[in-house]
Amino acid sequence: MEKWRLLPECLFLLDFLNAVVYPSISKPIEEAWDNIVVHDVEKAKDNGINGIYRLVSSEDFNREKYGDYQFIKVTQNAINKLLLGKYKTIKDIENDLLEYRKSVDNFEYHQSLIYTVFYYTIQNKDTNQSIENVETIFINN
Repeated sequence: MEKWRLLPECLFLLDFLNAVVYPSISKPIEEAWDNIVVHDVEKAKDNGINGIYRLVSSEDFNREKYGDYQFIKVTQNAINKLLLGKYKTIKDIENDLLEYRKSVDNFEYHQSLIYTVFYYTIQNKDTNQSIENVETIFINN
């Protein structure tokens, strides 16, 4: 019978921890995790194209919260248009590359993909729209 008396005390303690302690420690934990994510992305970029390939293929990365990191290989012409603000979305780049691919042979097309654009897509929680951000542009070897 003595064990049953401990149950309300334990529940009170859990309720206290959940209501008072957890909110005060959850923010620093989230900030630490965000810093880890930033570190992982920066480390991937430091390792060059192979680093971003590994990050993009990682299944442990929380894409919903930190963005869906991807890459696309592009031509000099596509980079010029990107830097001039001619593209609004990655889909615009893909469409432009598809048109270019139709106009040249396969070898010439693959030889012309001299850059890799590392980007991420994240959902804006307020507007529920996808936002695409270019993270880095690499020169392929």
